[in-house]
Amino acid sequence: MENIQEEMLKSAKAGKMRQGKNDLIKHLEGKRLSWGRAIKAKCYDCNGMGEIDTCDIVTCPLYPFSPYRKR
Repeated sequence: MENIQEEMLKSAKAGKMRQGKNDLIKHLEGKRLSWGRAIKAKCYDCNGMGEIDTCDIVTCPLYPFSPYRKR
C-alpha cells in the first residue's frame, strides 16, 4: 500500500499544474482537506493528473462539483 501511495505522490508532483494538483499532493502527504478541496483532488486524479481538460462523466456523483465539468 505504501508503495502505491508513493507512486501516486510522484505522479501528482510530475503532473500538469491544474486545479486540484496541490490538494492531491497534500492528501497523499497525509494532510486533511476540506470537502471542496477533496473533490478537486479526486477530479485531478481522475482526469489523469491534469492531462484531460474537461470531464464528461455526467454519471459521476462529483460531476456537479468538478472544476473540470463542461459549463
